[in-house]
Amino acid sequence: MLGLALASCAGPAKSPLVDPSAVRFPLVEAGTLEIEGVVVGQPRARDGIVYFATREGFLTAVVVPARQLLWRFKADHSISASPELGENHIVIRDDGNVLYVLDTKGLLVFKKQIDEAVTSAVRENRGSVYFGTASGNICALALSGDGAQLWEHPAAAAITAGPVFSSERVIFGAADGRLLALNPKGKPAWEFAATGAITADPTVADGRLYFGTENRFFYCLNAATGKKSWARRLQGAPLHPALIHGGRLAVPASNSVVYFLSGRGGSILSWEAVSSRIVHVLAAAGPLILVSSGGPSFGAFDFSTGKRLGEHLASGPLAAGALWVPPFIVLVGEDTDSGRQRFTFLRPKAGTPSAAVEKRARMP
Repeated sequence: MLGLALASCAGPAKSPLVDPSAVRFPLVEAGTLEIEGVVVGQPRARDGIVYFATREGFLTAVVVPARQLLWRFKADHSISASPELGENHIVIRDDGNVLYVLDTKGLLVFKKQIDEAVTSAVRENRGSVYFGTASGNICALALSGDGAQLWEHPAAAAITAGPVFSSERVIFGAADGRLLALNPKGKPAWEFAATGAITADPTVADGRLYFGTENRFFYCLNAATGKKSWARRLQGAPLHPALIHGGRLAVPASNSVVYFLSGRGGSILSWEAVSSRIVHVLAAAGPLILVSSGGPSFGAFDFSTGKRLGEHLASGPLAAGALWVPPFIVLVGEDTDSGRQRFTFLRPKAGTPSAAVEKRARMP
């Protein structure tokens, strides 16, 4: 009890001054932290803190540099969805369809019972909280007070992706293949009809919107107008949001392949097979990308070339995508004997040059 009390007093560490490209192999274990329960969804990281939810109904914050518990919050019901990080808040939804908005100290701002099934992520943007439902309603709640409803927009099909935000637009994907953009007052700005249900969140970058459908199509739209820039057919359906860096896209797909696409025209520049039927959410690590499988391994790839730069084999299967929390890579793994989960904190072996240094050394 005393140890837990002391750990809970640990404050968030200041962002360390580290080389953002310092992911290099081999990696060595810098510590572990046992998890009480089973992690659900994808943990989130910001400013040296990892936030994660467990099936047992807890939302927990861990200070990565200290590898200590910061706080823990108990929901009314079990949890199946990932936490979402807003501008100054953490948002979570439990299996009883109760929404919780917490501040960064883990204190409850408000909770609200929703009368219909929420089928999208619940996210904060500019003082409001947005989500979509199984009956096709898009809702906005006030972040202040008790979460009063600001508006509701009927979309006529289950909302299955989003919300994501671009300028004054809030954007959702629907089960009927439509992408819907609304203004802050809930009025339609534009609508785009894609081929197939949209289940992975779109990605917004440089005024463009990138997303895929269950029919294995991948699109690029103008985020302000909804006009199509290009479309590409892949061999697998996109599983998670695409990552973009330097004009290139990384798209994890259902055929256990990560595609690297040109952001300008959608051409396939390269692809990499993953040694598992499960591909977790991708993570950016400076100019690198971390690709985690449902097995015990993850790999790092150079975003500019798509080439594999290294791979790490954990002691058990991964329950979520690897996270880059400089200077650590954080894994959620499962012990094959006990079935218990734990965080493993990895860092480069001392004396190993970074991928960026090695690349410069090879240049003539």
